[in-house]
Amino acid sequence: MYKFFQDNGGYFAIIGTISLTLSVLISFFLNSSVNPSFNIVSYAVSDLVSGPMISSIIYSVGLLISSFAQIPTYISLINYFNNKESYITLFKVTVLSSVFSIISHNILSLVPLERNILPLFLTHGIAAGIHYVAGSFSLILIGIIEHYKIKVSKIMVMTSFIIGALYSIVWIRYLLSLMVGIPEVFMNHSIQWVALAGIILWSLIHGIFLIKAKKRNLDKAKNNAKSL
Repeated sequence: MYKFFQDNGGYFAIIGTISLTLSVLISFFLNSSVNPSFNIVSYAVSDLVSGPMISSIIYSVGLLISSFAQIPTYISLINYFNNKESYITLFKVTVLSSVFSIISHNILSLVPLERNILPLFLTHGIAAGIHYVAGSFSLILIGIIEHYKIKVSKIMVMTSFIIGALYSIVWIRYLLSLMVGIPEVFMNHSIQWVALAGIILWSLIHGIFLIKAKKRNLDKAKNNAKSL
């Protein structure tokens, strides 16, 4: 199973990208049709589950598929890095932060944001915080490895750094709001939606890269076999 995930992480990234994109767009449309005031400034991404039942189901299923698709995606990407020259410490920290990001994202897909049910609200909030903190470190560290050790496309590198920065802004803003006591109703959530769009783009770009890398390896193996 691990070998299968390792070899096909790029395809899982594309599946996760499509799943999350469609579920968010459909759920957003359904929420807007019921609540005309639903917008990316006043409502958080997690509020997509607060609309009509079919809306919450579509979003939850799409998020669940995309979050579990992250597992083989990161396995494949980390394996690609491990086969290259890279600093051991940097590599280990990247793996650790990626694991925390994936686990917390899976929790988000399973535990809905229910403000009226305190255990669910706290669990979702804590998981979201861990996801954004760990995700920001993971994305930035991946960008560093891509830039200094792997020498991949500049688009990939810039995407990792930019989305990592967006993730950082999300959790830093929420941390500052908690420290100074800003009620959530006064929070501007648009940066969270931008970060969501960013991670979808990141998954698409890295999924395509992993698929191309797999094809290059297969072509190289075929050429080596012919030369024997």
